[in-house]
Amino acid sequence: MRIRTRTSSRGGLISGINITPFTDVVLVLLIIFMIATPLLIRSEIKVNLPKTAAADTSTPANTIITIDAAGSVYLDGARVALSQLAPALSATLARRPGSPVIIMGDRDVRYDLVVRVLEIARSRGVARLSLAVQVGK
Repeated sequence: MRIRTRTSSRGGLISGINITPFTDVVLVLLIIFMIATPLLIRSEIKVNLPKTAAADTSTPANTIITIDAAGSVYLDGARVALSQLAPALSATLARRPGSPVIIMGDRDVRYDLVVRVLEIARSRGVARLSLAVQVGK
């Protein structure tokens, strides 16, 4: 370190130490410790988690509404009239709350019928509604 001396306006000497290099070193060390400390702490924490024979992986079963080419409507494989779809869907959703509803419509079915089934499902408060499609050529 270099000691600098200056003269004051009164004629006395002023001595001081240049601390700029010291400040640079301290800031570099601070940055190194800020980066290294979280890495050291994480590596010391070791947790032995408990084991179980079976995990609860149950998800709500899908409710499937199928519309065939003739325009017949099926709810989970059972044929229902379009006028009875709303109460039947309500009963199914009461047994399985929160289950997603998948509409599987034949490609040759009238578009109007699919829209009516969608409206019935939405009127019954279905939050998760999907249209099934076949992927590929």
